Amino acid sequence: MTMPTWLIQFVAAMALLVALATAWLGWAASATPAAAGDSDLPARRWVWALVLVVPLLVVIVYARLGHPVAANPAYHLHQQSPLTMVDKLAQRLREHPDQPEGWLMLGRSYQVLGRYADAAMAYEQAEPLAQQDVDTLTDWIESRMQAAQGHFDVRSLELLRKAQALEPEHHAVLLLGGLAALDRGDPPAAKRLLKRLQTLTPEGSPDRAALDRALEELAQGRDPRLKPSAP
Repeated sequence: MTMPTWLIQFVAAMALLVALATAWLGWAASATPAAAGDSDLPARRWVWALVLVVPLLVVIVYARLGHPVAANPAYHLHQQSPLTMVDKLAQRLREHPDQPEGWLMLGRSYQVLGRYADAAMAYEQAEPLAQQDVDTLTDWIESRMQAAQGHFDVRSLELLRKAQALEPEHHAVLLLGGLAALDRGDPPAAKRLLKRLQTLTPEGSPDRAALDRALEELAQGRDPRLKPSAP
């Protein structure tokens, strides 16, 4: 395996330092009388300690951390796991809750992590901002629906109506509307909304294929949300 450039330079510098110290000590030993040399012995020992121990400590740090830059605290900050960073954000928001932008970020983070109930609560804290943006509203509704095993409660339906008022032709709004219709047992309304979404989805895309399958299931009287039972 090829050594990295920084490591080659580091080893070369340490070797040069040891060589210079060795030469200096050899010169000092030859230029100093034996009697005087005995009195200089402690000083020479300190030089050897510095020359040999300092490189050794650097090597130990490298072996422990993996790279010299890892000695920088900022390096460890960037190495934190996403879950740790999200938990720290949640803690800061609990201490300083009047930050709707922070709650939105926390809601999206929880949603990515699949923590839908936590995401829904975070979006609730950012309600004034969340209700102004249809994408955020649909993310909020989806989090609530996922946390409720696919069902829409009164609050989710209220948010859906607000999203429909903002942008009724939005893809996620149409999809959520179809799912809400299925949840309340209204397949014709679900079929109408999904057909409208189908016309807005490019042919050949994965989303279009999924919609085609869902509409086929509806046409055959089956709920497309249900997985087919094993034979």
